[in-house]
Order: sequence, then structure tokens, then C-alpha cells
Amino acid sequence: MLVAATVGLAAAGCTDDRRAEEPTPSSSTVAPSMTFEEAYRKLPMNGTKALPITWDLSALPDTDEVLAARRSLAFIYWERQATDWTEVIPIGRFVYTEAFYEEFLAPFARSSAVQDPLIGPIWVKVMGVERTGPNRATVTFCTDHGYWRHAEEKHFKVRQDRANLESYVMENVESGDGERHWLADHLIDNDGDRQAKYGAECTKWARHQA
Repeated sequence: MLVAATVGLAAAGCTDDRRAEEPTPSSSTVAPSMTFEEAYRKLPMNGTKALPITWDLSALPDTDEVLAARRSLAFIYWERQATDWTEVIPIGRFVYTEAFYEEFLAPFARSSAVQDPLIGPIWVKVMGVERTGPNRATVTFCTDHGYWRHAEEKHFKVRQDRANLESYVMENVESGDGERHWLADHLIDNDGDRQAKYGAECTKWARHQA
């Protein structure tokens, strides 16, 4: 099922039910206050102390679209572990398309009291890239969710169904700076359509120990 990773709500296949105080609408029509490179430097590609990310890049080269998809994934998990989105959400305009940002991120840009975040660690492997047009590609990851849980969980046990396929639909678009950038336009979480192709390999791989 194709879904957008709605901030503060559960993406398909996830259990993200955090609550935020009264989201305040925001607009991305205002010129960004930083460059893409500055935004990338703020993005914790290897996760945070609460949710570290370990990457396995052995299967494919880290091309522009793969790196952009990795940024999009890192952003989503950064947001999910945060309790204050005011410093996180603005970075989303540099890794997601304008349409995605306006609908799913901008309304929460001033939320600063998010309860019960999700913590890690997680492990992520690049599984494949499918070119669906000259400026469009789908990048699929296998994510080991074995230790991914709500911070308030008191009796945590390692998940048995821990292998998750998630795909990011990337578009190479011209942005506000006049340059072209690969940005995510959709997230397909728990990607059933690619289960036959990558599922067995993902399940075998997602057995890490913290």
C-alpha cells in the first residue's frame, strides 16, 4: 500500500502513535533560511544517541538518488525519536518534495511537546533501485526493527517480526535554489509489492544484536 509518512501518525506497518500539542500551520512559500548543504549538515545520517542507525551499503553504490533516499529515511527516524519537532521539521523541505512537505510536515513545524517518541537502534541495508523514468526512481531498504520501540515501553522484548521493507519514491526536481535535487515524494512502508523480490533476503539479514 502506498502511503505518505504522516508526521505524528502511524505510517503503514508502523506503530507511531505519538501525540503533539496543537499543530500550527506553516508555509514553505517563504524562502528557506539555509542552503541544501547546510541542511544536510544538520541531518543526523547515522541517527542519534536515542536512535542510532547502522548502514549496510555493500549491495549498491551510493549514487545521488540512493544518498537522497538515505537522507529521507534518516529524517523520518530522526523525527520519530524527537520530542521537539521545531528543529527537525524545517529540514524536511530539503529532503522531501514541496507537495509532501506542505501536506505532511509543515503543519507540525511548531510542535514542541511530542510525547512517547520511538527509539532504536535500527540497522538499514540498501536493497535495490528501480528507475521508473528519467527523473524518477524507487529506492528500497531493509530495516531491522528488532529493537525499535516506544520510549515508554517498560517491558520491552526484541521483535520477532523485525524485517521491514520500506521504499522511497524519489524525484529529481528543480528546487527553490534553481538547482535540481533528488527528493522523496512518497514512502511505501512495509512494502508488500517488493516482498517477493527482497523479502527472504531482508528477513535473513535482519537479525542483529544490540
